[in-house]
Amino acid sequence: MSQKHSYKFKLKVVEEYLTGTLGYTLLAKKHHISTTSLIEKWVNQFKTNGKEGLKTKRRNATYPLNFKFNVLRFKQDTGASYIDTANAFGISEPSIIANWHRQYERFGTQGLNNPQ
Repeated sequence: MSQKHSYKFKLKVVEEYLTGTLGYTLLAKKHHISTTSLIEKWVNQFKTNGKEGLKTKRRNATYPLNFKFNVLRFKQDTGASYIDTANAFGISEPSIIANWHRQYERFGTQGLNNPQ
């Protein structure tokens, strides 16, 4: 299970990274964060959406079918990464988009009817 980090903590780590004194690996060690990808995610969220990007999003959000299509279309048309696409649409976990993509390729529109 992933560890919860407060908005204040995330902001502190991101600001520390942006000063350029420590990279992802050293920040992870300093703050006892298990993976550097988490810090990278916070930095990307901050760069895309400012401080709002670091606020905890609602868990178990449901997305309408049309929204899922728009997200997948954006990713395909722009070539954006899952992380950048998630940030652009305010989706907390990029893996959700990867799952939609797999489901759509495997089952077509029916694969996107999952409430997630």
